[in-house]
Amino acid sequence: MKITVLLSSYNGEKYIEEQLNSIVAQTYDKISILVRDDGSTDGTVQILKKYAEKGLIKWYSGENLGCAKSFWHLLCNCDESDYYAFCDQDDVWDEDKLETAVKMLEKEDNNIPLLYFSDVRVTDAELNVISNNMVETMPISYPHSLIKNIAPGCTYVFNNAARELMKKYDCEKYGIDIHDWTVYKIVACFGKAVFDNEAHMYYRQHGNNLIGATNIGAKKYGLGFILTKIGNLLIGKSTNIRVQGAIRMEQCYGEMMSDINLKATKLMAHYRENKRVKYEFIVSNLFKFKGIKYLYFKLKILFNKV
Repeated sequence: MKITVLLSSYNGEKYIEEQLNSIVAQTYDKISILVRDDGSTDGTVQILKKYAEKGLIKWYSGENLGCAKSFWHLLCNCDESDYYAFCDQDDVWDEDKLETAVKMLEKEDNNIPLLYFSDVRVTDAELNVISNNMVETMPISYPHSLIKNIAPGCTYVFNNAARELMKKYDCEKYGIDIHDWTVYKIVACFGKAVFDNEAHMYYRQHGNNLIGATNIGAKKYGLGFILTKIGNLLIGKSTNIRVQGAIRMEQCYGEMMSDINLKATKLMAHYRENKRVKYEFIVSNLFKFKGIKYLYFKLKILFNKV
């Protein structure tokens, strides 16, 4: 089974060699690496040329699209493979990362869209470990995928059935905020996502991260946490990222969805439009949480903050 590693680079000269070396060192040997450079202005391109000359990677460059669209361009334009893995330019992978993912995916039905993701070790810029885990346990289901992305996209490995479904999503037509979250929603809706609670990579945090770990090591449900949540409900800004994501899923895939997934999509997409839909959203049992999370989620609906 062949894996294509998809890496979008942008001004990554400081860390990208260390990451590329960790991919080359993988114990899984059927790997190809495809890099799209998203308009770097530093020495990244020279590094990519060096690795390409050694036959270790293939790469191409393009206009600056931003992280999400750059990854989607890679996803849609790479050669067909059995599996595909997203890769950030500044992390470092354990040598068994891809082998572990393939072993878990091979236990599943490869005819349906499949996605593997895992926990990570969060580190500082020098790879000193801050936390040995980051992912907060949540149900793996399509309704919950509309609320939150469980794990970073740099842990994702997915099969060709998933990729074929993703290619139907037109970034230019629908727009896209976060590539990995979109992937998770698509697979959760039509296939199966499997989570590995073991970390197989160092998730580097530094000043130039576009998206990264937050609140690592924070005391959960303490007074500060509770006051912050109350403040977010009362005066916090309301983003449309979940609503827009659901609208896009409905527009692109609505006709293909099961009745229950379409219902969840419509509730998320349209709950702010009238009181009837909001009430259906509040009383719905599609979005299940335990304890205080469940109450907080319902309150967020009331305040239009989901």
